[in-house]
Amino acid sequence: MFATNQVTQRIVWFVCTLMALAGCGQPLQLDAAQRTRTPLMAQPAALTSTPDRTVTAVASAYTPQTPTQERSPTAALAASAPTVRIVPATPAPQTNEARWRAQQLDRQVLNPPQIYRVVRRTSLFWFDPVTGQILEIGTVRGDIPVQARFRLRSTGEAALEVPYRINSDFGLTAISEAVRARMEAAGYTVSVEAFILETDAVQAP
Repeated sequence: MFATNQVTQRIVWFVCTLMALAGCGQPLQLDAAQRTRTPLMAQPAALTSTPDRTVTAVASAYTPQTPTQERSPTAALAASAPTVRIVPATPAPQTNEARWRAQQLDRQVLNPPQIYRVVRRTSLFWFDPVTGQILEIGTVRGDIPVQARFRLRSTGEAALEVPYRINSDFGLTAISEAVRARMEAAGYTVSVEAFILETDAVQAP
């Protein structure tokens, strides 16, 4: 009985040994669960590529916008306001008479003219409006008509305005040709407004 059990045990051991050896010679078989889990090993590669496509799509869909600068109401009004050009006024040229009047301060017109008596030889002057010079026409004595009183701008002296017909009045019939030429150049060929200084040689009426 004991011998039979030993034989049985040896047979079982031998069969197990054969099965173990047979199992070592067969290829490793993976069960269905393992085959199902295998694709998951490649999943990180898919996850890695997916964000790249997403970023590319977003980048292509996004178009940078050029920032627009808001214009203030003041700038808008300045742009729409018409351009104003300021042209300085050019003063009108003075006439010869205006130039002569500009030499007279505190002018007082005597209307009608008054007769003054000149008791000593006194110079009769004329203002040349072209050159701005005062020229002596000659000397006068006796009664002369005075049409205005004023002060001479250049010296401040009191003066009397006297009308004079060229080469005719006050015995002055042969005045200097140079003076007469300058009167003609200024546009005076018949008469001019001359003057004498108001001194003690001149008596008022």
